[in-house]
Amino acid sequence: MRTTPEGTLEGGQGREPAHEPVRELVLLEGLNHADIAHVHREALRVLRSAVDTAHLDAYSDDAWPPETLPSYERLLSLGREASAEGRRSRRDDSGMAIDIDVSDDEQFGLLLTLAPHTINAEACQGGRPVFSANDSGTALWLAVTQEQEAELRRRLGELGIPAAVLADAPRRRRGWWTGRRPR
Repeated sequence: MRTTPEGTLEGGQGREPAHEPVRELVLLEGLNHADIAHVHREALRVLRSAVDTAHLDAYSDDAWPPETLPSYERLLSLGREASAEGRRSRRDDSGMAIDIDVSDDEQFGLLLTLAPHTINAEACQGGRPVFSANDSGTALWLAVTQEQEAELRRRLGELGIPAAVLADAPRRRRGWWTGRRPR
């Protein structure tokens, strides 16, 4: 799904009016792992009030950092609980696409902690993707309003992260982005 210049969402079942024009951004290469994690977390904090669904995979291409292990264990527990309670098929991999309730501070904390390290974390607003983190933190795509973008860039600036680390998603690849490994 993408936003046209007229501010209309295109894709899925057709066209529907966009609530506000959005800008698709991607994370550029050149940041260290700590700053990459900050960008992911601040993006999620800015988007939180707009997100109605989110899910997270309990897998990483790299070893989970030690400080994430309690969150990782809790995420696995949420996946097992969802299977046991019938909210997902028992045949599904209980570590994939684990639903996160972003209105629950504990679960949102799991998303903040693990999204920069997972193979996949996604968040949507009204069925429209607004956040996608992949490849253990090396790929990040966002769809933000002008206000959200300004707030995110302000927050990153306060952390000493240059605003130029976020750029417009390339037109030919909008809606999906594959990044590169950090230095």
